[in-house]
Amino acid sequence: MRQRRRMVLKGAVAIGSSGLMSRAQPKRISVDTRRPSLEGLTLQWLGVAGWELGFGESRLLFDPYLSRMPFQSSDGSLDPSLALRLDPKAVTAVAERNLSGPPALILVSHGHFDHLADVPQLLAHRDWAGHRIRTLCDETSHHLLAAMGAPDHRLAEVIRVRGGEHLRFPGFTVEVLRSLHSQFSDHGYFAPGTHVGPPRAPRTLGDLIEGQTLAYQVSFDDGPSVYLSGTSNLAERELTGLRPDIAIVGMTSHSAVHRYPERLLSALGDPALLLPSHHDDMVSPLLQSGGARQAGANTGRSAAATALEHAAAARGASGTRVVDPTPLQPFGLTTPAGR
Repeated sequence: MRQRRRMVLKGAVAIGSSGLMSRAQPKRISVDTRRPSLEGLTLQWLGVAGWELGFGESRLLFDPYLSRMPFQSSDGSLDPSLALRLDPKAVTAVAERNLSGPPALILVSHGHFDHLADVPQLLAHRDWAGHRIRTLCDETSHHLLAAMGAPDHRLAEVIRVRGGEHLRFPGFTVEVLRSLHSQFSDHGYFAPGTHVGPPRAPRTLGDLIEGQTLAYQVSFDDGPSVYLSGTSNLAERELTGLRPDIAIVGMTSHSAVHRYPERLLSALGDPALLLPSHHDDMVSPLLQSGGARQAGANTGRSAAATALEHAAAARGASGTRVVDPTPLQPFGLTTPAGR
């Protein structure tokens, strides 16, 4: 097991172009970790399950969904028959004002609308032309990207994965992990299914089917390791022995999954830092008109963060800390002097 060290969570300065707004400085939090070097790591929650990660020259996106389209019927249930209502203006605004530049890699957990729908537009983003952007996803997601009009040259650079791969990229490695999708309270699933060829262009939320659900562990060279999940479920035996420093934990409804948070933390070896994800309302705009972050986006400690704290406390994981992220407010990690 790697030697544990101390790290500090600190506010990150604005990253990317000079057009970015200033961001509030989050408080400093001391956290145990196993990695000796954290200087330069930045994380930014994009809402829903989306994240941007950066370390050194490496930038990655995970499940970047920014359109935040309506998804509920009148009774509040998830309605697969609703029309896709992508928001290209919102996607462009976040890409230009809040992301730090073209990613080297986009990681996709599965094919549902709130994970995949905006990836084709991001792959075609004009400011990223001329930069190589790889996409890691399963076969179904690859076919859905083609059906949604992702550029041919980007499709040619998609890496199809099934779980079990351990891939090397400049500056980091990615372990691909077989996982499970979140379940309804009656144990059913939203829009299951697979594609073995490109379907017709998706028109409804339910046309973007799950495919195979994957999780990932990204390990930066001489830096931390980050576990990324877009769902509130796990294939427990896939995770045993990973020991990431940081876990980004899907926290949608998980009442049908037996002891989900506790089992996840046990399988991952009680990571030093936990970040809840996929726990916002999914529809409130990320940005106001003019590009400012949505007012009132941070309304206090979330129930998801509190649930993770309770799970860590129940396990006696005193070295684990939970940070409740705010959308489009990046933060950084650093190793204190003398460690």
